[in-house]
Amino acid sequence: MLEFYSHRKGIFSVMLSKIMLNRRQKWRFLTTRIGDDKYTVPIFEAAGKGCSVPLFKTLMNSHCMNDCKFCAFRSERREMREKWEADELARVTMKTWKERKISGLFLSSGVLRDADLTVEKEIETVRILRKSGFTAYVHVKIMPGTSMDLIKQAVEISDRVGINLEFPRKEHYNDMKLFLNFRQDVVRRVRWLANEILKAQKRGKCKAGLDSQMVVGAADETDKQVLQMADWMYHKLMARRVYFSSFHPVKNTPLENKQSENRWREYRLYQSSFLIQKYGYHWKDFVFNDSDKLPVEKDPKILIAEENELKVDVNNAEYEELIKVPGIGIKTAKNILENRPIKNFQQLNQLGVLKRALEFLDLKKERQMNLNFWK
Repeated sequence: MLEFYSHRKGIFSVMLSKIMLNRRQKWRFLTTRIGDDKYTVPIFEAAGKGCSVPLFKTLMNSHCMNDCKFCAFRSERREMREKWEADELARVTMKTWKERKISGLFLSSGVLRDADLTVEKEIETVRILRKSGFTAYVHVKIMPGTSMDLIKQAVEISDRVGINLEFPRKEHYNDMKLFLNFRQDVVRRVRWLANEILKAQKRGKCKAGLDSQMVVGAADETDKQVLQMADWMYHKLMARRVYFSSFHPVKNTPLENKQSENRWREYRLYQSSFLIQKYGYHWKDFVFNDSDKLPVEKDPKILIAEENELKVDVNNAEYEELIKVPGIGIKTAKNILENRPIKNFQQLNQLGVLKRALEFLDLKKERQMNLNFWK
C-alpha cells in the first residue's frame, strides 16, 4: 500500500496510499529546488477544524527488518528502498515551509535494524528543524519497542506522537508475522507514550496528543475487538485520534490474493470511534452481528437507539441524554439546552435537529409523526 519514489539528485520518499490517492484525492505534489537538487514533495491535505491542513507526509526510510504479510515494504519483498538523511529531510521541509506550501511535517518510517536506531533518526531530523526555527506542527510515529528515553525525547519536540497498534490482539500479530511481543513492545510502549504526553501537556508541550492506527480486514479481527482497543485508547489513555485503514492487497506479498476490505466497514468504525471519543459511548454499547462486526447498512448510533428503544423528553433530558439521540450532535444539544423550553417540533428543526431524530423524541410526552415542514 505504500510507495516510494526517487527524483533526480535528491531522494524523495513518500508514504502514499494509492487507494487514498485515487478515491479520496487528498494528495498533491509540488517541486522545489535546493541548490542543484530537485525534489518532488508529497503534500497530504489533513482534515482540520473546518479546514484542510497541508502536511509534508513522508517515511524516514523504506528499509524494514520486519516481514509483515500485508506490507509493501516487508523485508522479503523485492522493492526499491530509499531513505532520507536527517539534514537533507530537514532542509527540504524547512524550504517548503518557508515557501508557505506546508503547515507541518508528518514523519514515520520503516524499521531500520531496530526501533531505537529508526526513532533516533526521526528525532535528529526534528531537532535540526526546531534549531533552524521551524515552529510548525510536527507529528512523529514511534516504532513499537522504542526505549523510554527516546519516547521522552520525541514527546518534548513534537506536537503529536503515536504508535500504530495495527491489530487489536496478540494472535493477529502472530498471524501477520509481526515479530513483536504485543504486550511488551506495543501495549506497554503505548502506555509509556500516553503517560509522557500527559506530563508534557502540563508544561504546554505535545498539545495535539496521542494517536494510533489499526488495519482492518488483513487478519481475522472483529469490529468488537477493534472498538475494545479504541475504547481503551480514548477512555484510559486520553488519545486524540484512532485511525482505521482498510486492507488492500499488495502484489508479491502473502496476501496479494486476499480480497480488499469493504470501505463501508472502515466508515462504520470511524463513526463508532467518534461516538466513543466525543459522545461518551463505550464498546459495549454498540450493536454487533453474529460475527461481532458492525452492520454496514445502518449508522451505529441509530442501531444503538433502536436496540434500547430510546425515547428522550427534550425539555427535561440532560446533555448526556440529548447527544445519544441520532440527528442531535454536540452543538445542537447545547442549542436545545440554551433555548428550552421547546414548544414545538418546528423550533427543534430551527435549532439544527435532523429528521431522523423524530422517532426518538418526546415533546410534552406526545409524538408527532407527520411533519410536512421537515424536509
